[in-house]
Amino acid sequence: MIAIIFGSFIPMLLLGVPIALCLVLMTIFVYVDIGDPRLFLQIPQRMFTSTENMLLLAIPFFIMAGEIMNRAGITDRLMTLSSSLVGWIRGGLAHTNIVSSMFFAGITGSAVSDTVAVGSIMVPAMKKNGYGEDYSAAVTAASSVIGPIIPPSIPMLIYASVMNVSIAGLFLGGMVPGVLVALALMVTAYIVAVRKGYGERAPFVGVVRLIVAFIHGAPALLLPVIIMGGILGGFFSPTQASAVAVMYGLAIGFLFYRKLKLSDLVPILSHTVKATAMIMFLMACAKTFSWLVTYFNLVEHVTIAFVSLTENKLVFLLLVNVIYLVIGMFLDMGFAIIVLGPLLAPIAYKYGVDPIHFGLITCTNLTIGLATPPFGLVLFAACGVSKVSLSRISRAILPFIAAELVVLLLITYLPALTMYFPRLFGYA
Repeated sequence: MIAIIFGSFIPMLLLGVPIALCLVLMTIFVYVDIGDPRLFLQIPQRMFTSTENMLLLAIPFFIMAGEIMNRAGITDRLMTLSSSLVGWIRGGLAHTNIVSSMFFAGITGSAVSDTVAVGSIMVPAMKKNGYGEDYSAAVTAASSVIGPIIPPSIPMLIYASVMNVSIAGLFLGGMVPGVLVALALMVTAYIVAVRKGYGERAPFVGVVRLIVAFIHGAPALLLPVIIMGGILGGFFSPTQASAVAVMYGLAIGFLFYRKLKLSDLVPILSHTVKATAMIMFLMACAKTFSWLVTYFNLVEHVTIAFVSLTENKLVFLLLVNVIYLVIGMFLDMGFAIIVLGPLLAPIAYKYGVDPIHFGLITCTNLTIGLATPPFGLVLFAACGVSKVSLSRISRAILPFIAAELVVLLLITYLPALTMYFPRLFGYA
């Protein structure tokens, strides 16, 4: 069976067959090998039932909320606020880029969206002010991975639905890693700026301009506060919170910023439908693979393999991080969560790792993979925005990847960093 899985899946993947179809075809090949025609009837049934989870309704709403906020003209305001906060530090535009991504993360929850939205403005501005174009693109790509870590987070929604983990607990735990990644990137950007002479220190804009910038950006920044406050206060569920986010985005887009037009709703809905269809179809196809995991008892086999390697929890977590980093460089993040989560999470529980903690390790690790050379998805988005070659961005981003890996090790081996807020609110 293992020979069939690898002998069919890897060649199809190398030939460019979409991952979702690879999973279904691989399952069909295994069914043919088993020789029971009744199993074929389970394919459409399992694909259909995999999308019945009510929590998954939050995905299209959060995607739509992010699109609405993008088109409502908040990018410039958030960047003005970011510049007022950190633009006076040496290498100020790089810090503005990073903080803007952190603010944007609480709105879109998507690394690619952050790369395009922030990069389309910040990369030309940084190049105009003497920053290297490869460095400018690298900062944008590295900081965009904060998007899927700080809530609301689409990968966390997928993980919660697949592994039956509290989404509120994951959202709470994701705030600290997101801030730590931002701080680590800012320290790295400062060191690079000093060494290469980027961005002379600018004067502080003043308290008045900072307050004005905060007032202009406050409506957008309130979105994650409303989401988390409503969930933790018991006013609505995570799914209902996503619908509230859409209504709030429409209200500030039409009434406060007044940048949103009725004609914008068509492309917003079009993007939402396409992005949701891709995620849902992937989850439906991955459900067929989950049957293979159960039928052949792969969890037990993988557990035995890990235990034979080490009985040390710390070594196990290191192995998991290495696996996730390698997988994250080549495969879709949603696919990795859906396929590897059910395999590795039960083993982690046996080592005494909290389910929420392991979910945060998974999401943070795979998110870093999005920006890791050579095939990180946001690297290609950064190439498109900056018109810089992949090889140049890959070299420039390495110091930032190293900083993110340091944060990954901290949240892996110091659970208190990520588990404080989930425990404080009773989710762990």
